[in-house]
Amino acid sequence: MMLTELSRIDRAIEIDAPPDRVWRALTDPAEIARWFDVAIEGPFGVGREVWMTSKHPDYAGMRFRVRVTEITPPTRLVWQWQPGAVDPNVDYSREPETTVTFTVEAAPGGRTRLTVAETGFDEISLERRAKVYADNNQGWSDVLAAFQKYVEAAH
Repeated sequence: MMLTELSRIDRAIEIDAPPDRVWRALTDPAEIARWFDVAIEGPFGVGREVWMTSKHPDYAGMRFRVRVTEITPPTRLVWQWQPGAVDPNVDYSREPETTVTFTVEAAPGGRTRLTVAETGFDEISLERRAKVYADNNQGWSDVLAAFQKYVEAAH
């Protein structure tokens, strides 16, 4: 893959649940904690910085910050964050963040289409770009599978 292609990740799934159920799971902190496998510190809202601590066995204890930039019920949630695993050798104050946009749409048969787009990788330093892109590329596939399983089981 060319370095210029490492600019965005796009994923979409269809979930066997209505849009309001998907929206609630996407924006309620207690539900986010379950499907994203994190502990959440702080209120979740526009302009808020929320700290999350991973409980996933491969990343247990890793802390990261999510800055919520848009909540447009019931269709759009946007946050910004530092992509990839936290590296103690990186000065994150000098690194741009990526933007993650979740879009919820009704689909035929009472299902819901959830799309996730993470953009801004082309602004990440060359030293980190390929690694964080690869990590998040696989990560979104795993996260969306967990999200779908969670929502459909709770539906």
